Amino acid sequence: MMISNNIDNNPSNDVNSTKVWAIAWPMILSGISIPMLGLVDTALLGHLDNPRYLAAVAIGAHVIAILYLSFSFLRMGTTSLVSQSVGRARENTGISANNNTDSIIYRTLLMAALFGVFISLTVPWLIDAIILLMNASENIAGLAAEYIRIRLYSAPAAMMTFAISGWLIGLKKAKAALALILFSNIINIALDTLFIVILDMNSAGAAAASVIAEYSGLALGLFFVGRHTQLTTLRQWQNWLSLKAYQQILAMNAHLFVRTLLLFFTFNFFTAQGAGISDSVLAANAILLQLVFFSAYVMDGFSYAAEVLCGEATGSKQRNTFIHCVKTCAIWLTVTALLFSISFLLIGDAIIGLLSDMPKVMELAKQYMIWLVLMPLAGMLAYLLDGVFVGAGHTRQMHLTMWFSVVIIFLPTWWLTQGWQNHGLWFAFICFNLARGLSLAVAYPALLRKI
Repeated sequence: MMISNNIDNNPSNDVNSTKVWAIAWPMILSGISIPMLGLVDTALLGHLDNPRYLAAVAIGAHVIAILYLSFSFLRMGTTSLVSQSVGRARENTGISANNNTDSIIYRTLLMAALFGVFISLTVPWLIDAIILLMNASENIAGLAAEYIRIRLYSAPAAMMTFAISGWLIGLKKAKAALALILFSNIINIALDTLFIVILDMNSAGAAAASVIAEYSGLALGLFFVGRHTQLTTLRQWQNWLSLKAYQQILAMNAHLFVRTLLLFFTFNFFTAQGAGISDSVLAANAILLQLVFFSAYVMDGFSYAAEVLCGEATGSKQRNTFIHCVKTCAIWLTVTALLFSISFLLIGDAIIGLLSDMPKVMELAKQYMIWLVLMPLAGMLAYLLDGVFVGAGHTRQMHLTMWFSVVIIFLPTWWLTQGWQNHGLWFAFICFNLARGLSLAVAYPALLRKI
């Protein structure tokens, strides 16, 4: 299979809505499936006789998120490297990018496996301290720790799947990336039902289901790698084991690593502060956050499109195409954000009723609904420009603007509004998302001059 088959044969490099949607719609569907899994967990655990299982998974899942998704640079960085390689092949007619993109996935898979093993072996020693930092009450601390210990067995699978997803997206094989995520999540949902409802395993069942599903997804991903790479690349293993190549990958992705750590520090800080108010507030926030993530993952479909198309434009040095890609993705992101905000405003209360039948939790979630309505509009610029900067390979700006958003905006805003209790926490979270987008917008003209 030649990479040239993945490149649009249209001599025009202009980006239109058709090209954006060709990448975005499979990623939107896969994005929906990811928070859908969280919504299923929430619905199943939210209907048990005690909210402590839902609260325990809220803490445990956020801890796993900060551990696993701190390494999501394996996905983003791989997409950027692959799409830029394809763009360079387009610029240099007749040159195949196959060997380079094959080497990228093999290098990243090896690196991902090592990261995963490291996490599985080291983090268990830190769980007690992590639970303490998360402000978990005595009622849920043991359950949250159990959830985390079980989930850690899947770390190698999660890391390697990040790499495979990024590689597929960079090659514009969005349907294959969709199949990978859907396969894993369908297995997870089925096992959730079995373990939680039928076998009465509660929060431990949710964790076990995720572990099995993540290894199932990896198996399918490795099948895709074997199918879409050339065997000759394996015989050239000295090239993809090159220390210089790994140094280049790590240099590019170091900023993404720190940026992602800061992002998920914010999410987990948010969860911890909610837990410090009460278990019921923690459970209500968990429901609202699942809906925030649902909207974010859908809008991320256009962020993925920006990554790939801006990456190709960067590799082929097509500045006008780059600008048009940004504008087209911005239009669709704005439309999608407005649709989500309107939907949450009109039917948000009904959605909450589907996710929990605990009166106190439902009442609290409805009190904070206004923040859910505002969140898609507050975050849409950040989603767009994250994709643009990743695609262009300019990750340093993402790192620096995230420090600004967390340290200068989020934490001081939370501190000053503590008297507002959970409303202050949500207000600070809104300000954080606005700051992410606006600070990257300030950096955008400098990026554009380098294309």
